[in-house]
Amino acid sequence: MSATTTVTAKSESYEYYYHENTWDNKRRVLVGADALDTFSAIPLVDVGRIFSENIEERKAVAEEIANVCKKVGFMYIRNHGISQELIDRVYNLSRRFHAQPKEIKQECYAHNNQELRGWNEHFVQTPQGPVPKKGSFVYSYDPDNDPVLPQLTPEQRAMCLGTFNQWPSRPVGFRDTMLLYQRELLTFSRRLMHAFALGLGCEETYFDEYVTAPFVSIILQHYLPTYPDAEDLDSLGAHTDYETFTILNQDAVGGLEVLNRNGVYVPVPHIPGTFVVNIGDFLERISNDTFVSTVHRVRNATSRERYSFPFFFSFNMDADMGVIPSCASESNPPKYGTRNLYKFTKEMRERAKESHQTGVKNGVDAN
Repeated sequence: MSATTTVTAKSESYEYYYHENTWDNKRRVLVGADALDTFSAIPLVDVGRIFSENIEERKAVAEEIANVCKKVGFMYIRNHGISQELIDRVYNLSRRFHAQPKEIKQECYAHNNQELRGWNEHFVQTPQGPVPKKGSFVYSYDPDNDPVLPQLTPEQRAMCLGTFNQWPSRPVGFRDTMLLYQRELLTFSRRLMHAFALGLGCEETYFDEYVTAPFVSIILQHYLPTYPDAEDLDSLGAHTDYETFTILNQDAVGGLEVLNRNGVYVPVPHIPGTFVVNIGDFLERISNDTFVSTVHRVRNATSRERYSFPFFFSFNMDADMGVIPSCASESNPPKYGTRNLYKFTKEMRERAKESHQTGVKNGVDAN
């Protein structure tokens, strides 16, 4: 009599995420012998040497940055040159703005303009109905606020979303502080682009002509404590950023998590004196996937309010960009064609607005 063996197939689990405006993306959770060699913590890079007058020091830190961008796509940075006093002012004024009555914040309601610049409120569904999940204030690149004033045609100026910026009357000093913060980050970001160029095997100034009037947006986000009976516990669902890169200023509450190759979320807690930088889809694309745009989400599973201030940086809106020559070869041909940044960004924003408007109509905002 032969023995009968019953084999139960191992069930596979997946983490799903948003990428290029679809939710059809998933990553299998790998454990045990299936697990890959991947990151379990976010590296910290001292970027102070990007300001060095010594090109060899700049090359050395560029190589360190590039290695992290190739393997992780996320990093903490310190010695970035932005004063802690200014960072604290941004935090305090943002907190005071969001604490104001809704009627005051609606002076700059995002739906007053076609590009959704200004204040907005986002909701989550609960058994009792939709309840507020977070508030956000968005403002974008204004060429008149650039520390290096660009020479723009009327057509180029019309592409700058800063023309749609709306500013509240209170708190006092809000507008001036936020524009100063944008100027400081613009200066640093252009220097960081030099490091990216060196790290990708280009001349240091390779990207300069593409960042004279960059597509930039800053969001001042206020996350409310998570509702335990909400249908979606994520304060911000799993996604990749579609811009070139993001610089995040976050508070001590935490909640940011990054998805590694094994489908495991790695926490990114606050480290005083640092920003968090992550690569976006467009830089992944033109680097021929040399740099990676990494999936991340926010889960504020605490009883505390959370504040974070992402700064999204991309190239000039009229830039036509293909794969960087140093990132392609005979054995590694270009995976992508040339793409116009304005069309790429417009497509992304239009789909995001459609998603947002559907959510508002239903009383729930998926963002």
